Amino acid sequence: MDKKTFLSEIDKTINNIEVVIKAERKEDLRNFIDDLERLKVKVINNEIKNNPLRGFARRYAEMYNDYLNPITDVLDRMEKAVDSYLEREL
Repeated sequence: MDKKTFLSEIDKTINNIEVVIKAERKEDLRNFIDDLERLKVKVINNEIKNNPLRGFARRYAEMYNDYLNPITDVLDRMEKAVDSYLEREL
């Protein structure tokens, strides 16, 4: 995955999380957005060396005891996108 596509995926994931925050009033998800914003900065600065989102979907599921929410799929795809980006870049 190229850098431009990857940054776009990060933005899409942020937007998806913001929808969940508004719809389900899960303000704790702001921490997930913060993680994604930090990741974005690392990507832009070519400083990403490992996957800081390891266990991203699991964190959500454990936080809310909600393993079936569609956002877990979004978070899982984002974690896999980081791995895909790293494979290409390293």
